Amino acid sequence: MAEQPLDLRSTLSILRRRRRVLAAAAVAGVAAGVAFALANPPMYGSTSQVLLPSLQGQSGEAVSRDVRTDVTIAESDAVLGEAGRNLTPPVPLKTLRKRVEVEAMTGDILSFRAMADTAEEAEDLAHTVAEAEVAYVQHAANTLSDAEVAALTERRAALERSLETVEGEILNTHERLRAGTPGSASAKADAAALARLTAEEAKLVLQIDQVKGEVARAAPLLDATILQNASPGERPSPVITFTLAAMIAMVAALVLCILVLLLLAKKDRRVRYRDDIADALGTLVVGSAHSRVPRTVAGWASLIETYVPGPVEAVAMRQTLRRLGQAGPGTGEASDRSVAVITLSGDPRGLSYGPQLAAYAASAGLDTRLLAAEGHESAAPLWAACSSFVAHADPPPHLTVQVGKLAEDATALTIVMAVVDREHPALTDLPRVSSTVVAVSSGAATADELARLALAADSAGIQLDGLIVVDPEDLDRTTGHLSRRDRDEQRPLPTRLTGLPSYRLGQAGRQQ
Repeated sequence: MAEQPLDLRSTLSILRRRRRVLAAAAVAGVAAGVAFALANPPMYGSTSQVLLPSLQGQSGEAVSRDVRTDVTIAESDAVLGEAGRNLTPPVPLKTLRKRVEVEAMTGDILSFRAMADTAEEAEDLAHTVAEAEVAYVQHAANTLSDAEVAALTERRAALERSLETVEGEILNTHERLRAGTPGSASAKADAAALARLTAEEAKLVLQIDQVKGEVARAAPLLDATILQNASPGERPSPVITFTLAAMIAMVAALVLCILVLLLLAKKDRRVRYRDDIADALGTLVVGSAHSRVPRTVAGWASLIETYVPGPVEAVAMRQTLRRLGQAGPGTGEASDRSVAVITLSGDPRGLSYGPQLAAYAASAGLDTRLLAAEGHESAAPLWAACSSFVAHADPPPHLTVQVGKLAEDATALTIVMAVVDREHPALTDLPRVSSTVVAVSSGAATADELARLALAADSAGIQLDGLIVVDPEDLDRTTGHLSRRDRDEQRPLPTRLTGLPSYRLGQAGRQQ
């Protein structure tokens, strides 16, 4: 049998069966989350904001900024790396990228969220990163390089020194003209020199103004500014941190556990639904029951002595006996028939059905014999409990417990228990009885094991009169009362026009 397909119903059924495993996974996830939170306490956080300057196009109109570019630059070595070098002690860029989050609040505002082990370190880091961003923006806004700006500054200083020299010469020339004789040759020479000096002064003033203009045009119109200084360092509440860590770890553990369970269940070849069990065994379900599984010899003995089914279980067992042709309780008739209950080895829930059925029949007033016929090592505690009744224990009223061969008794309903090996079933030594049923619990056997049991019964000339499903799945909506062919005939088909379910003519006629 290949891997089993999973649907919603089977998935819910798997998770319900493994609810203890899921609960354990959830507890382990919570413990792991709390342990992780304790080992990695939350860091302090501080936030600073930087207002970026407006951009202007060549024609002077405002240009919107590229937010992603600004965030990328803020996270680069040009900003974070410079901030790390400015810290004491320096912090590597790789570490800063883990501790600093950059977010664009608007197109012109960048927010820096810095994390550190202490509040002071977080505030210092947030402030240093904001300053590095401002310095980078100011530096990037200059159209001249540092060398060009230095050259212009030096040239301006040289021109100003030359202007001072020329102004000094002009002053000296004026003094000579006032002290000299007007119209003399020296006065004429001084007047000519004064004219040349005045022209040179004007030229130097013009050159200085040009240098100032170049420096002014290279400088940005607006600088980036720190809009919000580093906020006080704070960290989340420990309760919130532990709760969040526990919830995340619990969900992760549950998801992982569910995936593993579904993966294992997909490869599980055991059958769980009544229809599937009935199809594998080749017979129909005549009843269902809930098990009470003892673990010891004393527990099996107590089950035989004290078991009293509830009203629902009692009705189900009474109907099962009547379907098998036995005279059930309340009919006023004695039963002269026998029922063999066959179970597979290693199925304690299915094994409990025979003693429960016998105890019920005896409690209802029927003379009943419980016979432990064919055993298996997996059923040793039950066989030992039956032997104890034969040796010295007193069974409840109307019940006789025997081990061995079937004895004729016209007044007793005989329940014959037989446990066969699931790998190599053999029923050649089973006593001949009036009815034979197989008791198997949901999910206790594969289709191959049930098919081998059916073949062994056929080889031994035993007709299987029904199937008892013990502890059926709560989500099992099948009954096992119909064969596969009958189920296929009842399956609704969509109509061509309306899409509503319709039934085949033969089935519709039977329903009418």
